[in-house]
Amino acid sequence: MRIFFLFTIMAAGILLGTLSAHAASIVPDDENCMMCHKYPGLSRVSDEGYLRQFYVDSDRYTHSVHTKVKCSGCHTDIKEIPHKEAKIVDCAAECHITMGDSAKPFSHSKIVEELKGSIHNVDNEHVNARIAEDFPTCTDCHSNPTYRFITDDVRSVHDARSQDKIFQKCSVCHDQDPSYKHYFNHVTHRIKNLSASEDVVKTCSKCHSRDDMAEKHKLKNAASTYLDTFHGKAVEFGMENAPTCIDCHVRDGQSVHKILSHKSPDSATYVENRYKSCEGEGCHANTTREFGLIRMHVVIDKDLYPIEFWVALAFTVLTLGVFFMLQGLMILELIRIMFPKLSFRRKRNG
Repeated sequence: MRIFFLFTIMAAGILLGTLSAHAASIVPDDENCMMCHKYPGLSRVSDEGYLRQFYVDSDRYTHSVHTKVKCSGCHTDIKEIPHKEAKIVDCAAECHITMGDSAKPFSHSKIVEELKGSIHNVDNEHVNARIAEDFPTCTDCHSNPTYRFITDDVRSVHDARSQDKIFQKCSVCHDQDPSYKHYFNHVTHRIKNLSASEDVVKTCSKCHSRDDMAEKHKLKNAASTYLDTFHGKAVEFGMENAPTCIDCHVRDGQSVHKILSHKSPDSATYVENRYKSCEGEGCHANTTREFGLIRMHVVIDKDLYPIEFWVALAFTVLTLGVFFMLQGLMILELIRIMFPKLSFRRKRNG
């Protein structure tokens, strides 16, 4: 009887612990949005024929950069439940939270203005084809990212500290402020690279690996030509510090949202600025202007790059020639080993 009682107590404890952990991972839902949006199958086909999913992963949202933001902070047009089709969120609108150092409402308007001045804006003077639906919006490049803690990458014996220990130090003074943990996560998240090199390349490749997009906008397939370079190979082999699209196409101190055309004098890839971009931190020190003239996104095409085409063809022929010669020698050697008495010479009479 005593064993049964102890077993019941243990089972109840495990169940309560599981339920409390699950409850801690659920987004506070004061607006009752998760009443419907918690179901993974919630979706519909739009008038344009696209499948639109409306499921919200509460656990992922809890650990994301928008965890402090209520649904109505972005979806300002929704006033009641059930609601009509939501309007597209305006990321430039003043919204959801106030900035930590003032009482002013936060806004991404500065980022939106920078994007308007970039080559990713349909109205940019250097755009080859003004097809509005081909140009990226915020959500094309940004999902709802989860926090990457700076302490996750600090693992030496002497200075490794868990997040809990750091939070304990903060709580000595900020015990009345429940937001200190959120702001700590936000700051350390921004200190680290937000995305791994491979993720950056994948994001850019959503558009820049599409041949139909390249043809419409008179561009090269930048993703495939990048992956042919040493930089691209390094990313494919998992080097975290390998140069990505952003490292070469964004100047130091410039916003990643303001990538300019190579024709713009302020661009990182402008002919007079390329070598300066190559001198970035941890890259090619003491480079010259001539170094920056090296072509990166080279397409092996006889009409576009005839010299590169014939050099590549020559090396291909040389490589195949050497390979087949070695294969032939190995086959002859194998025949000699297997049939040592075999000879193709005619026996002499007498």
